[in-house]
Amino acid sequence: MGCAESKDGDRNAGRPKYRSCTDTFWLAIYVLFWLFLIVIAIFAFVYGNPLRIINGYDTFGNTCGVKQNERIFNSPLSGLDTHDKPDVFYFDVKELKKSLKICVKQCPTKTLTQRNELVQYYRDTGTQLCRYDFDMTQITSAALANDNSFFNYLGPCPSFPVQESSPVLHRCVPKGKSAQVKDMYDMLNSWDVAQQFLGDIYTTWHIIAAICGISLLISIALVTLMHWLSRIVSWLICVLVIVASIGLTGTLWYAYYSIRHNGASTQYTQLEEFIRNEQAVFTLAILATITMIILLIIIYYLKNKLSGLSALFEEAGECMMSLPGLLIAPILAFIVLAAFLAFWVVVVICLATATTPDQSPFAPFDNSGNHQLTNAVNNNNTQNDFKIMRSF
Repeated sequence: MGCAESKDGDRNAGRPKYRSCTDTFWLAIYVLFWLFLIVIAIFAFVYGNPLRIINGYDTFGNTCGVKQNERIFNSPLSGLDTHDKPDVFYFDVKELKKSLKICVKQCPTKTLTQRNELVQYYRDTGTQLCRYDFDMTQITSAALANDNSFFNYLGPCPSFPVQESSPVLHRCVPKGKSAQVKDMYDMLNSWDVAQQFLGDIYTTWHIIAAICGISLLISIALVTLMHWLSRIVSWLICVLVIVASIGLTGTLWYAYYSIRHNGASTQYTQLEEFIRNEQAVFTLAILATITMIILLIIIYYLKNKLSGLSALFEEAGECMMSLPGLLIAPILAFIVLAAFLAFWVVVVICLATATTPDQSPFAPFDNSGNHQLTNAVNNNNTQNDFKIMRSF
């Protein structure tokens, strides 16, 4: 029945008799776009390994500090359990791009200049600084007593002297300020900034997740208390904002002080990433200080108007108690958005580390006389055998 001068049939005027899907072209593009993203995600998960950025990996494709490594075809030294070997050790820091590198339990804690010291260090610490398949007891045997060809940048043992080192980003970096040490830091500083940033996210993801969870719980608690504490909830929010801003500002300035003074004696000061972190913390501390001052001024001048918000919060609290289902929508949105963001962050991290070694491995060490021939072949084919020997 129509109102006033309107007619019942006016409501259906202009409607199509048969309805059909519209914008099918853009729908097809949208579907293709998602299929493309899925393919990228699959590629990233199959070929990516975020731990390569953080822990590093050896010449044979083993990621250090990992219990299970992927076995590479025709590579007997791949697929090893390196969970107790978190650091990367270079056989010769003077030949970083060509040097063999292995995963070790710990970096050399003292300088080693002779083969006897190398064997004794292995007996004392259990850290093998030679190739995984090399028998350390053979170094001092009579057959190898005068053979120094075993100690070079291709192994099976490192060239002397083996300098005292400390782990920097899980890489054994010699102590001191020699030209070789500078080259080592130049190699570490050559990493892409995006890879360093993604590596930091992967390392601290549990802290980020904990902060997001705490913020969600605080938000739910404030909404829940809004009904019972409507008269003081506005003051409670202001107090929490003041405490949080002061605490965050103090934490950032303390972190900057620690980096500036306590970190000055560490080897990390030669890393560009360390300098960027110091500058970033300093900038954040200044911004946090300015924000804190602005918030304190705003709260001070609005303190007389906060009491008028109690009625508003009281009505909002009654509404939330009458319709508790209103909380479900924002919580679901938070969960979905957090999962979506976390998923694609992981995809990007895996994509940044997606790489595979060639199929031609180093031949395993042979204690017999064939070692000289094997070592010569390895000298000629080092650059082609493993493209994974990037200086990471």
